[in-house]
Amino acid sequence: MVPLLVLQTLPQPSVFSPNNALVTLSKRLDRSRFAMIVSVPREGLLTQALREVGTPVYRVPGLRTFRRHDALWRFPVVAIRLARLARRVRARLVVSNHAELGPFADAVARLNRLPWICFLRQADRPPRYYEKYRVARADAVVGVSEAALSAYRAYLKERRLVGNPQRVIHTGIDVPKLDLRRRSAPGERSIGSEKHSPVIGTVGLRGVKRPELLLEILSKIRHRTPAIRCIFIGGAEPQELARLRALAERLGVSDSVNFPGQQREMDTWYEAMNVYAHTSRSEGLPKVVLEAMAHALPVVAFRVGGIAEAVAEDETGFLCPEGDLNAFAGAMEHLLTDGVLARRMGEAGRIRIEHHFSARAMGQDMMALFDDVLREHDNRRSVSPLKTRQSPGSDERTE
Repeated sequence: MVPLLVLQTLPQPSVFSPNNALVTLSKRLDRSRFAMIVSVPREGLLTQALREVGTPVYRVPGLRTFRRHDALWRFPVVAIRLARLARRVRARLVVSNHAELGPFADAVARLNRLPWICFLRQADRPPRYYEKYRVARADAVVGVSEAALSAYRAYLKERRLVGNPQRVIHTGIDVPKLDLRRRSAPGERSIGSEKHSPVIGTVGLRGVKRPELLLEILSKIRHRTPAIRCIFIGGAEPQELARLRALAERLGVSDSVNFPGQQREMDTWYEAMNVYAHTSRSEGLPKVVLEAMAHALPVVAFRVGGIAEAVAEDETGFLCPEGDLNAFAGAMEHLLTDGVLARRMGEAGRIRIEHHFSARAMGQDMMALFDDVLREHDNRRSVSPLKTRQSPGSDERTE
C-alpha cells in the first residue's frame, strides 16, 4: 500500500460541498493500493467529512497559501512540520491539491526525496503565478481542464523551460439518482411558498462569481417574466450580502431573489431550479456547473476558462460572450419559455456528466497518475541513486 500525503488549504472551515473533489477521490481510491493522508491548517466541515469516509487528517498550523514574505519565518517552520509528518506516515508521494501550496510540497519532497504532484484548478493565471508557486518543479502537473493547463504551457514556452509531465483529469462527481419522468417543466416547479414560478439558481457569492451581474440580468427579463424567482446560494460576509441586497432593491428585483446562505445538502435546491446560471469571470472547471448538469439542469454561462469543456454549447446549455448581459438574458428567457428545450438540454447534460465527468473515472485516472509518477521516480533513483533529486524547471529563478 502506498501512503499519499495531500496538502490541503481550508480558508473557510464552515464552507463545504458534499461533492468536494478530495472527499470524492478518497472514496474512489483502491484502499488496497493507496492510503490517503490529508494535512490541513485547521479543523472544519471538510476534515469531518474526510474522517467519516476513513481518511486520516492531520492538523499542520500555518499551512496556507504561500506568500513570499512568509519565507523569512513561516515557510521553513511549516515545511519542517510537513516533512516530519511525511516521514511519520511513511509517505511515498506528496500531492499539492492547490497550486498555492506548491512551495510547501516542493520543500517536503526535497527534504524527503519524494516525488510531488501539483494541481492546477484555476485558469487564466499570469506567469508570476506559476513561478511563485514553483509549479515547474513538480514531478507532474494536473489540470482540472485544458483551460487550466493552457496558461501554464504558455509560461513554460515563454521561459524556455523543459516541461514536466502534464495531464488533464477532470473533476468527477457522483451522479445523483433522479426520476426524470417526475421533473416538471419551467413554471411547474416550486420553492418555498412560491409555486408555479420559473426558478433560476446559482451557487457562489465570491467576487469572482459576480452575483451582481445575475441581478442585472434578472432585471432585464423580469418585466417579461414577472413571476420569475432567483436563488443565490452561498455564504458571504455581512457587508457583501448587504451590498447585493441593496443592488437588488435598486434594480427593482428584491422581491424576486432569495439568499438562503451556505447549504451543505444541495439536492433539494437543484431540484427546485429550472435553469442554472453561472456568471463567473474565470474558472478552471466549476464543480457547481457539473452538479447542476448532473441534476438535469440546462446551464447558461459566459464562455470563460474551462466552462466550455463542461457545457456542450446548444446541447446542454448556452455559452455567451464574456460580459454580454443581453445575450445571457436572452438565453435564459429562451429556456424559461421553452420547457421542451430546457428538459432536452438538462437530460443531455446529465448524460454528459455520466460519460465524461464521473467520480469513478476521476479515481481511475488519479490512480494511473500516481502509478506513473512513482514508477518514473523509482526509475530515476535506480539509475542514479546518489544524485540529488532533480525536476523539470528546478534551475529557474525563484524567490
